[in-house]
Amino acid sequence: MPGTFGVRISPEARRGEGGENQVKAFFSDTFQWCIMSKDIDFGTDLWVMPVGDEGIPSFVVLGVQVKKGASYFRHPKKDEQGNVIGWWFGFDANHEASWTNGRIAHVVVLISNEGTMYWSKIESSQIDRSSRKPKILVYKDHVLEKTDEEEIYEFACSTYEKSAFNGVVWNGLKNIKNQDRIRLAMLAPRVIAPHVNKHIDNLKGHEALASLLYGNEYGLEWYWRAGSGSMADVAMQKGKRKDEAWASSDWCWKAAAAFYDYFDGQGGRLDELFSVAKSPEEQAASAVMQFAFDIDDNDWSAALQHIEAVMTYDLYPVDKAWLLVHESWAMFELGRKDEAISAGSNAVSLCLQNPDDITANGICGAAMRLLWQYDWIWGNVKSSGKQVDVAEVIQSSDNPIFWWLELGERSIAGNAVSNRWLHSIGEAEKTHSLRRRFISLILQTAFLGDRDAWKRYCCLQAENAYAQIEDDNEGRTDIVNVLEMFRRCSSKDDYRKVLWSAIQRASDSRIVEYAETVSLNESTHSTALNDLTLFQCIGDYLSADKADEVCLWCLTTMASVREYARKVSATFNIPIELLETLKACYRAANRDVQEKIEQWFLELPCVEESYASRAQNLTILFPESFWGDDNLAILLQRCDAGSLQQWYEYKQSSHDEESEAQWRVKVKSGQVDVIKSVDDAQKLSEDEIRRVSDCFSAYCAEAIASYEQSGVIAVHGVDHMLSAFLFCGYAHPELVDWDSFVKLMLSNAEALQDKRWPLKFLIHFSNELPDGIREELFSMLSCFVKSCEDKANIVYWLAYEAMALLCEDERQNIIDYLISNKRYNAVARIVQRFPAERYVQLMVTMLKMGPAGMCDTAAGALTKLELCNFGGVIVTETVEDIMANGTLAQKEWIAEAVIEFTEEIPARMRERLIALEDSIGSSMKKALKEKLDV
Repeated sequence: MPGTFGVRISPEARRGEGGENQVKAFFSDTFQWCIMSKDIDFGTDLWVMPVGDEGIPSFVVLGVQVKKGASYFRHPKKDEQGNVIGWWFGFDANHEASWTNGRIAHVVVLISNEGTMYWSKIESSQIDRSSRKPKILVYKDHVLEKTDEEEIYEFACSTYEKSAFNGVVWNGLKNIKNQDRIRLAMLAPRVIAPHVNKHIDNLKGHEALASLLYGNEYGLEWYWRAGSGSMADVAMQKGKRKDEAWASSDWCWKAAAAFYDYFDGQGGRLDELFSVAKSPEEQAASAVMQFAFDIDDNDWSAALQHIEAVMTYDLYPVDKAWLLVHESWAMFELGRKDEAISAGSNAVSLCLQNPDDITANGICGAAMRLLWQYDWIWGNVKSSGKQVDVAEVIQSSDNPIFWWLELGERSIAGNAVSNRWLHSIGEAEKTHSLRRRFISLILQTAFLGDRDAWKRYCCLQAENAYAQIEDDNEGRTDIVNVLEMFRRCSSKDDYRKVLWSAIQRASDSRIVEYAETVSLNESTHSTALNDLTLFQCIGDYLSADKADEVCLWCLTTMASVREYARKVSATFNIPIELLETLKACYRAANRDVQEKIEQWFLELPCVEESYASRAQNLTILFPESFWGDDNLAILLQRCDAGSLQQWYEYKQSSHDEESEAQWRVKVKSGQVDVIKSVDDAQKLSEDEIRRVSDCFSAYCAEAIASYEQSGVIAVHGVDHMLSAFLFCGYAHPELVDWDSFVKLMLSNAEALQDKRWPLKFLIHFSNELPDGIREELFSMLSCFVKSCEDKANIVYWLAYEAMALLCEDERQNIIDYLISNKRYNAVARIVQRFPAERYVQLMVTMLKMGPAGMCDTAAGALTKLELCNFGGVIVTETVEDIMANGTLAQKEWIAEAVIEFTEEIPARMRERLIALEDSIGSSMKKALKEKLDV
């Protein structure tokens, strides 16, 4: 998720070594100031907010321009003795106007290569305009330190103009117009709700509603409890007063009673509340409330209908603008481009005509954010004929950052809620209160029409709900509801991460049933990419009918990409995502649909380079019957991009008697990517083997040198080169340069995850290498595992598995070391590779007591023990229980162990394994079925 406004940056959250991160860390850690998000770029690197001694944000904004590197110290100024006293920092006229316009103070921070930070205020009086560009002198003795906080704070405040509304949170607004009170309560509750510690004898309806929406439900409860005695009396009196509120003729009191019930999980009064709205302002508020609940159900059509139904009323201008923002948002989600822009632009116009209305500023801000997003997604808004300059509107507003401040306060509150929730699992009363606060924040942003803020709080809510599952509190949270929250509002990466985890942990079919209810025809802008991601993750487990539906939809959409792009306002590469979805669902689909996919691919025009790798990944799944001479002739003549063309040539070589000579010519010319197996390597002469080794050595030297000089990881061609080397190394180990392989494995020139393939190769083939080479590789892996000691991932497990294979004498010492360091997953992998009776109790204990990931790997190890007839009844019963009741991940570990087993499957396991086929993915199901049919 994007960074949130008003949050102190934790050390764990920082990434990289850039100048901005260094300055962020200084202001956050040393000054204890807030770092604001930079969702929109106004030409300033960082926005920071001073925080008072009591920890209260000042809502004063300071811009910080950050520049790092020697290039910014090329123009020193020297004194008469030739000593450097500072450096000139130049900038263009546009930046000068932005940084010195008197609205928000700015400073510049120059960072030397040694990390020293020099700073200066950017003031018109200090700017030297004698050169072609304006410039300012940053003095050498002006090093950014803790002692500078007071001076920088005063400078930030020097240009800050307080809003007329600052401070009214303590006393409430006076003389509110009747038509404005509901809108104020819903959009700016902090200026309507009485202070939590202030005793109120005569609470008004809109004040009660504002209190609830602002999260001060206890103030309302105390008001309802007045004069009560015992706890029973309190409960009765509260219920009585709530019923009195609902019976009131004041619609705001009705709304307060309905929302109080809603926050307690009882939403029955809401529908009736909407139906009794009479006045134009009540109708407008009711429509916005219904909009919020509609989008919570992901029903954007209903949300738009509720807004449009009220647009025909004689509304006050700001209420009309309020509805127009929501209309624009819904149209945006539904792909109605021109109407969305028109509605948003009209909302801005109406707001600018009412500059004294505090809610108009907030609505205008929300509309501008939407227009800014349309501008980015669809191109310049001006092209639609609506002459709206987004930056100009914000800059010319009477209170240009009101909406930032208002949402900033909510962001601070939202993150506080998030952090408190994560640390309050098990505290029922506290969690209940925080849940109400979260709902309040989500409703407020939906009421305002701020799409980004609404999505941010929905994501926070989903993350906190998921945290309860992570803490094994699954009974309190429905995983399907959590996945639906993520689908509607999260990024693709976050959704994919949660999906994979949930799929692997599932012990029943709930998640598959959930996926089968999702229709790609109903995708909106916010869900379109995540809908495809859902099927990319779960496609292998779908029913054949659903997989058919998804695949046929992808083929149809491939033929009308532009229409789909307009419908969902897509900001992602549609063909690539569709190819990924087809690949994920192909195995689960019926054969007739698979044939349609194959025919569609055969009839494609030339496949471009940008899609070639995804297309190749799909065609790898095609059966051998597809790769006949006729189809290959069509594909070879089509002139697809390089990697695909090579793939076709490789498939042709498998049944082309004349390709041997051509293949050797390619090898001699340096095309090592045609060496795709050990059998290929065994056909090579000794000179050809040495040539491949020399190419690999040169590649390693170049990659390592490039990394040492620039820190850039070179990955182009590494898979083909490394594969060819390892195949040749197995065929003729004495002829290749193993030293280069060792250097590459121990360097950072290659990404850690890219080292999985060579480690898997060593696990399967290194036991046949000569002793001297095995010792060299064991020493290399001993150093390798130390470099990734803090990374509990599959690379670490594979490295130790390879070590256990390379040196049998050290196997038990390796296992003992891993157990002492609680690296149980790696232990389970080794036990699965080398089963023995002495490991039975250890694996049973790991399965029963370990966390999810450890239990998964233990299931595979126990299966291997069962296959080898170790452990007797205890292992048999344990494996049978896993096959019947285990998680999907555990069942797939069992299937993997069975598939890898080279001997006959015991009869006692066959019946259970046949039943297991229905609960694993199509890919593994096919391999398991083939294994059992032998």
